Amino acid sequence: MSTESDNESGDGHDLDHHGRISRDSTSPVNELSSHLESSPKRRRRRGGRSESTVDRISKLSDHSLLHILSFLPIEDAIKTQLLSKRWQYLWTYLPSLVFRSYRSDFVERDVFEFADFVDRTLTLCKCSKLKKFAVNFCSSYDPRTETKVNLWTRFAVGKGTEVLHLNFNASEDPEDPLVAYCPYELPRRLYSSSSFRELHFSLCRVTPKGVVGWNSLKKLSIGYVVLSDELIQKILRGSPVLEILELYYFQGVSRLHLSYASLKKLILREYWDDINNSDDSKLEISAPYLQSLEMLGCLERKNCRLLDVSSLVDATLSFDLRHEEDVLEDYERDQNILTRLLESLAHVKNITLGTWALQVLSIMEAKFSPSPLLKCVCLTLDAGISKTILPGIQNLLGSSPNLETLVITLSPSNGYHEHFGETLTKLCNFDEKHYWKSQKRAFGCLMLHLKKVKFAGVRWLYHDVNFAFVQFLLENARVLQKMVFDALRDDVKMNTEFVQKILSFPRSSPNAMVMFYE
Repeated sequence: MSTESDNESGDGHDLDHHGRISRDSTSPVNELSSHLESSPKRRRRRGGRSESTVDRISKLSDHSLLHILSFLPIEDAIKTQLLSKRWQYLWTYLPSLVFRSYRSDFVERDVFEFADFVDRTLTLCKCSKLKKFAVNFCSSYDPRTETKVNLWTRFAVGKGTEVLHLNFNASEDPEDPLVAYCPYELPRRLYSSSSFRELHFSLCRVTPKGVVGWNSLKKLSIGYVVLSDELIQKILRGSPVLEILELYYFQGVSRLHLSYASLKKLILREYWDDINNSDDSKLEISAPYLQSLEMLGCLERKNCRLLDVSSLVDATLSFDLRHEEDVLEDYERDQNILTRLLESLAHVKNITLGTWALQVLSIMEAKFSPSPLLKCVCLTLDAGISKTILPGIQNLLGSSPNLETLVITLSPSNGYHEHFGETLTKLCNFDEKHYWKSQKRAFGCLMLHLKKVKFAGVRWLYHDVNFAFVQFLLENARVLQKMVFDALRDDVKMNTEFVQKILSFPRSSPNAMVMFYE
């Protein structure tokens, strides 16, 4: 592969005064095409219809055509050079280069074949500045290609890349376990580039030896990575305008003290601890300027705590904790963790809770232990409505007197999981179809504040418990203005019986409208 200076030489291809690319017949563009699946040139059909189509395309500027090409897999974008002379060099000015180790037909490449393809493509790239550069090793990464990858990162830095993705896969049969999980170590030059606005790393070793200089970085996403509290602080000191920090499948972090005013959003997804699954150490978060927090996936047995999160507006607790054999003892631990978290979120306006949190609240309800009082005005329940979360929902309605919007959804990561086994099942000894009718409790939010309810992506077929909850809300929400059914699944799309059943329920609010969207 050519060096950085070779790649920026230009080879005589520049934009002319019409905004189009001037051509150089000596460029080896066709050499790369010979390594791709060949495709015959499209023949022009007779008749004015095809002629007018070609004319409309030819009137577009090169800038517009490059924008269109950027949506194609890089292999298909390269093949467009066969269309005509105008297209021959157009792809070499693409401002975004995304490489995946599988072809456009989703067949895996040999890792060395893939590396050679990236080399050849970058040699022909003429764009002076890249908006995005991404390399995704979908198959196992081979450390023998490290020299090539280092040259690619030098290329990205030299082109002033704004968005960089480096995603690797585990090596096969490594001697060093750390290399097995993080096979590629980020080179030193990446830590000093001020052009990056977004960085996404997966299965990389992040070990800056000197000062981090990400002065323009707005978003940092790191996954499958070994970190430390000190390393996080070093990165934050070198990222003065960082707004979004995402850590997924991470380990080695126990205290996230984020005292930087620019940082507005933190995403924690899946704590990665395949060596010591019984780790019950603390995971403390103190971020006085943070506005949005998402805690997702399995956080193993971390004792999660929120210290200063006084600026939070949106909080998502859609995670779960791993349990030992003694589920009852774990419940006591989980209850303490959730209670402390909700106490720290008492001031937050928008709260999302997942299945684990709702089931903990169900056990608390069965034991006559109320949830901490919340001031949220929008509550999202990201869980399948099942018997084991109904008491948890009741607990929340009783502790959310200012609630104005209630959303019930079901994201792919959540479902109908039972996190407490028989412990929870025994406590939920009731008929779920008649649960809400048996409740005599008056909820302040239903009488005074709840104006909108939304169901999105919820399963309805054979789930009478869902209809019972809908009926309960319509009969008790006295100031309800709108109930929306969105993202309907195939089981009820255009189903007249489903619509009629919903519309047949009486409403206590004279202004309540029921709306359906596919």
